[in-house]
Amino acid sequence: MTPTAKPAMTRAPGISKEIEDAAWFVLGAGLQGKPSALDGRTQTWTTSAAAELLERLERGVADSKAPMMTNLRQNLSDASRAAKQLAVELLFLQSLPLAHEVKSLKVKRARVAEAASWLEPPLELPDELYKGMTDHGVIRDRTAEFNWTIWDHLRWLCRFVQHVDQQSTNAVTKALKDPLAFHQLASATPDDQPAIRRSIEYLAWPSYFEPVVADVERQEIRDAFASLVGGAKGDSEAEITADIHRIRLYLDKQAGQRIDWYARQLVSQWRKVGDPGRRAWLLRTHHDVKDLLAAWLGEEKVTLDVEHLRLLDAGVTAGVVQHAVDEDYKHLGYVEREDNKTAVFAFLTVMKPGDLVLYQHAGAVRLGGVLGEPEHNEDNRRMRRKVRWFDDAHSMADLPRHVQRQLTTPGVIVDVTRVVQALQALLPAEAEAEADDAAEPAAVVEPVPEGFRPLTEEFAASLHMDLEPLQEIAELLEENRQLVLYGPPGTGKTYLAKHLAAHLAGDSTDERVKLVQFHPSYAYEDFFEGFRPDKTDEGQVSFKLVAGPLRRLAEEAAKPGNENKPYFLIIDEMNRANLAKVFGELYFLLEYRDDRIYLQYSPNEPFTLPDNLYIIGTMNTADRSIAMMDAAIRRRFSFIELHPKTEPVKGSLLRFLQARNLDTTPALLLDALNDAIDEWDRDLMIGPSYFMKKAAQTPSGLRRIWKYELMPLLEEHYHGQLNRAQLQERFGLEQLLGRLASR
Repeated sequence: MTPTAKPAMTRAPGISKEIEDAAWFVLGAGLQGKPSALDGRTQTWTTSAAAELLERLERGVADSKAPMMTNLRQNLSDASRAAKQLAVELLFLQSLPLAHEVKSLKVKRARVAEAASWLEPPLELPDELYKGMTDHGVIRDRTAEFNWTIWDHLRWLCRFVQHVDQQSTNAVTKALKDPLAFHQLASATPDDQPAIRRSIEYLAWPSYFEPVVADVERQEIRDAFASLVGGAKGDSEAEITADIHRIRLYLDKQAGQRIDWYARQLVSQWRKVGDPGRRAWLLRTHHDVKDLLAAWLGEEKVTLDVEHLRLLDAGVTAGVVQHAVDEDYKHLGYVEREDNKTAVFAFLTVMKPGDLVLYQHAGAVRLGGVLGEPEHNEDNRRMRRKVRWFDDAHSMADLPRHVQRQLTTPGVIVDVTRVVQALQALLPAEAEAEADDAAEPAAVVEPVPEGFRPLTEEFAASLHMDLEPLQEIAELLEENRQLVLYGPPGTGKTYLAKHLAAHLAGDSTDERVKLVQFHPSYAYEDFFEGFRPDKTDEGQVSFKLVAGPLRRLAEEAAKPGNENKPYFLIIDEMNRANLAKVFGELYFLLEYRDDRIYLQYSPNEPFTLPDNLYIIGTMNTADRSIAMMDAAIRRRFSFIELHPKTEPVKGSLLRFLQARNLDTTPALLLDALNDAIDEWDRDLMIGPSYFMKKAAQTPSGLRRIWKYELMPLLEEHYHGQLNRAQLQERFGLEQLLGRLASR
């Protein structure tokens, strides 16, 4: 079929000719009031066909969890041929210029073909329609809106068709001869949708408009290169468009061909330093979690509480936010003020349409896409952004470990862009239809258990330990709130602390379980709070008070609604630091949780250690440093020995091997090795974790463990007491195996 001739002056030399020709194949007939190019006879670009299609789109969807095409087919089940065929054309135009991965490309081609099959008789699509749907699209960045808002874009396209059909022939002819006239025509369509409108403007006039649809990117491109063409002309959309056109013509001349704004060498010049493109944001709520999450889902939005904050405009600088929060939130502690500064600046300035957002609750993660700019609620107590939430929730436990770690970062709004690729992999292959407002939001509002979660035989078996000693540890921790697990290396102190805390908290996300490791240079300023260098907006170096892990976790545990939820801080290698220096005045609060103290860096803010914050320390006794432990620490912590000769560690290696149907010789070797160590050297005995490695199941692997891990450790322990020959005779692998064989 021969496409409608295109005015020569609209052609864009050298770039995406296939896309341009395919677009004009549909647009040419529609804009000029001719029968559809798909069959040469049906009038599709009419007010009546567009109104019928729009009315059916505005009915909403029958099933919010069904694929978009399923709902669209149901809405069009008894529609006229003109309305159905118009839907085919608009689906095609909506996705044509987007850069696709191969999988996504096939999905979008299939959509157009599927919609064509709904006609009676089915419509056989011409080859010209598919030639432009290659994997070399031209709109490449921040295009998530096209996948997340197909329903909204189709509605705008219907209104655009109606608007065009209602114009005079002279007005449409002028728009086909003048790109600015076409912009005026398109932008006058009711209820503007800038992204899809700019896409249509580019498809109609690629010689003038650019395949850049996001406001932020258009602004960045214009600002980066405006000096090349004598400066910017203004900040209206038409002026920015004209500036970018002049810049592109200049760069085309320099390059000798049409430039690609997303080519690596150009992106590095216009994209702001540190801007990764699409960002990802972790959002947290306050105490009204259930109602707020339901509102987010039901009203397709995300909000930020700013009850006491003055009105701030979108795009505000970090300095203005800092001053406003410091003045308006004097009643809050500095930690909460810092969190609020970060959240407000991110919400108003850094977050952009097309970014990913997510929240987690009760072990599930929900993903969404930002669609709108920030707005204030009518009462100015909250700011909001429009968000398209995806239907599928993902189990936190199923996410990659590096993603889980990022999602435990403290804060109200947290930039988790470093895992954005992993999060994008969780998005549905095709955009879901608009949610039915009447549907019950799929809120993930399972209640968080209060108090310690009971230990079970299944949990004990997962650790290859007996339940009774684990139950005793849990009861001691609940009574005293802080304890130390101490013992020789390899006895699983850190492993037990992490798994026990996660189970008692009922929290597989690490949201309420944090771990820090002490070392000789660790100090109070690292652990609790201290001043750190900071850079002002003017580039000057200043110092600001920064909260450490204990202060952050304590403030989170003390928030309203969290009082009955246990929070755990695990301090690994606790005896490697100068504990008196690290804990400072906090020693007092470890013993007197009901009291409060004034801190050395926050003398005007009383601080209390919450009752629901539990501390588990681990100490290695091999270096005997525990013998010199500060008496104040000994009095404030319960000490529980994890030793190869006593429960719960005793027998754990044998149970581990038996559970996996593995050779139990390593368990016999471990017992023989520890029997060879004198009782007065019991702190030098070896833990089972050395033999839980896969290598321990092969003779060569076992020899490597013995030669490079165990013997050097024993040589250090017995330096000056036993020579190498004596060590080998007493602890050597072959000697121990021989003793086992002779039994």
